[in-house]
Amino acid sequence: MALYFFFLSSVLQCDNMFCVMKQETEVWLAQAEEHRKDAEYCIQGSRYSLALYSYHQALEKVLKAAIVEFAEKIPPKSHNLDDLFKQTTLTPEGDSWYEDLAEITRHFWRARYPDYRQYVYTSKSKVDPTITQFQSIYPWVKDKLEHT
Repeated sequence: MALYFFFLSSVLQCDNMFCVMKQETEVWLAQAEEHRKDAEYCIQGSRYSLALYSYHQALEKVLKAAIVEFAEKIPPKSHNLDDLFKQTTLTPEGDSWYEDLAEITRHFWRARYPDYRQYVYTSKSKVDPTITQFQSIYPWVKDKLEHT
């Protein structure tokens, strides 16, 4: 808890030219980028269930960064992306973002079970809709964080 207090107590620092995001935000964002890169690597290796799991993790971490940065609170221990997005205080750009985030969350749970993933995550064409959802939301949230 002390670590969270330290990070949240560090205020946004600005000078005449730009603002710098909170230190805890940077930690969450770095983890998000690592998971995003892991997902892309898994796609290249045709490991589709692990790719979707990693895309979910990337979104979870970037949303938690946004909660720290914009809502100025400790992010909850939750994996539900639609709930996390609501806590960021950001206004979604897409009409279906909450539904898309809920769908990505469902893949997070499904991809963990071999009896399910052996039938569902068998080709890139089957996971492309989820990748497209990720690609519309993740960069938008990341951009908001980087241009605070």
